[in-house]
Amino acid sequence: MSEVIRPVETVGEAILELLQLRGIDTVIGGAPTSMIEAIAKRQASGEPAPRAILTPHEQTAVAMAHGYYAATGRPQAVYLYSTVGTANGMGGIINAARSRVPMIILAARSPVSEKRGVAGARDIHVQWSQESFDQASMVREYVKWDYELRSGEQVAAVIERALEVATAEPQGPVYISIPRDVQAAAMEEIRTTSETRRVNGARLMPDPARLDEAADLLASAKHPVIVTSELGRSAAGREALGRLCDVGGFGVLEASPVYSNLDPKHPCHLGYIFASQVSPDLERADLIFVIESDVPWFTARVTVPDSARVIQLGIDPFYQRLPMRGFPCDVPLIGHAEAALEALIGRLESRIPASLLDERIAAHGARRKTQETTLDEAIRHDGGLAHITPLFANHCVSRLLDEDSIVVNEYPTDLRVVQPSGAGSYFGPSHAGGLGWGFGAALGVKAARPDKTVICTLGDGAYYYCVPASCHQIAAAEDLPVLVVVFNNGGWNEVRKSVVSTHPDGWAARAEQVPVTRFGVKAGFEKVAEAFGGYGAVVESPDELLPVLQAAMRVVKEEGRHALVNVVVHA
Repeated sequence: MSEVIRPVETVGEAILELLQLRGIDTVIGGAPTSMIEAIAKRQASGEPAPRAILTPHEQTAVAMAHGYYAATGRPQAVYLYSTVGTANGMGGIINAARSRVPMIILAARSPVSEKRGVAGARDIHVQWSQESFDQASMVREYVKWDYELRSGEQVAAVIERALEVATAEPQGPVYISIPRDVQAAAMEEIRTTSETRRVNGARLMPDPARLDEAADLLASAKHPVIVTSELGRSAAGREALGRLCDVGGFGVLEASPVYSNLDPKHPCHLGYIFASQVSPDLERADLIFVIESDVPWFTARVTVPDSARVIQLGIDPFYQRLPMRGFPCDVPLIGHAEAALEALIGRLESRIPASLLDERIAAHGARRKTQETTLDEAIRHDGGLAHITPLFANHCVSRLLDEDSIVVNEYPTDLRVVQPSGAGSYFGPSHAGGLGWGFGAALGVKAARPDKTVICTLGDGAYYYCVPASCHQIAAAEDLPVLVVVFNNGGWNEVRKSVVSTHPDGWAARAEQVPVTRFGVKAGFEKVAEAFGGYGAVVESPDELLPVLQAAMRVVKEEGRHALVNVVVHA
């Protein structure tokens, strides 16, 4: 490790240098004024600089950084413009916080100085009106750390601290506000080390005594079931779960999965739990092993036996940042899931009789075969209808997938049909539910993994929230050819289901149409894609759907243009 001395002209340039030195290769959203000046300097001199992706809206910027991290495991930097830009990005920040996605959020702040002759001093009207008494208070509940940069003397320490906190477990976004006159202040050089001395990467291991206790419960359980939502963030964790199932025949349910947590073809994969679904496995379980799942079941819908023991495993299995969470935990395993699962495998390898293992896997397989037969019959039935159903639309999307595909989903994907091929092949929405994440996240994934084919599946409501013009502009300007499939049912279907679920015998349930849930306009989403040089198509017939999707995919792969297919579905 050696000392690094870099000449700079401003604090803004020093920030750019430090980000680049610490592995931040992309700044999304734009850049503070003096960082733009530093980028221009590098372009003029031919020196390398982080990739700067200009986004017309901050919602898109935060979603892109989220997707970039999901695809690579490397945090990036986001630039938000002052208070109003921070407000625009808030939904994405909440998503990142609840999904434990690290990112460095740089936010402009009104200049401190009003004095003539001070570089970056206030010189336009908004710099008075946009200032708040405490700008970071807008995000403080959802970021791990916030700070206002006050002088060039501390810039290296602030960037190191930001990265240290963002990447320490549990990970999450951090926020740095920078007054314009501070970033424009003159600076001659930065001094730091070639490698950071704020190393926080370490594998956290649960208490061995608790591991023994968990192994005893798993070995003696008659009806064990595993529930997970976000284990698949780590490819090693996903693989370790598969090996644990191979040892014990434990059935696995994925609860509103954010990642692909287990190979869907694994014999122990029991399926998925979403808001409207109930699993008999949970209602008869005598042991539930929860792995990285904030909401492993829906207490208003599922009756878990009081006698069932519950093991909870994760970096923070208690989800302490959630104001309320009432799930039991008889055995806490606090640490990285992959390390804990490896330890449990070693403790269980000789404790599950081969006959019991075979019996469990055979039972899982028999039930799965029945479910697959029923699903195939339903797909064939829907394919013969005059209109497109969500199930048949999912079936057609599944026909596009190969080993190089990544699906980024915001609500309509049926994972029984659109099955992830491997680790990192599926990314779902944050459980915070900040709509408008999917399209931007897909662009972030494509920017990070240009070798992959990225398919983004959205509901029409999610598409509206994505700030579509912003996303289509970026797809065209940054050469990010993604395929966007919009499941367009013309309204808020989730709201409709929520109303009927809450008031099953009420007026809305009896009405021909649930009020305030239909958009009332036949939207030509495909025209928005065309306005930005993309390919657009609308489909209303089941017979036409697959050919149109295939044509759109050819445009993405062969012409390098983004495409949108507006699928009119009857839900």
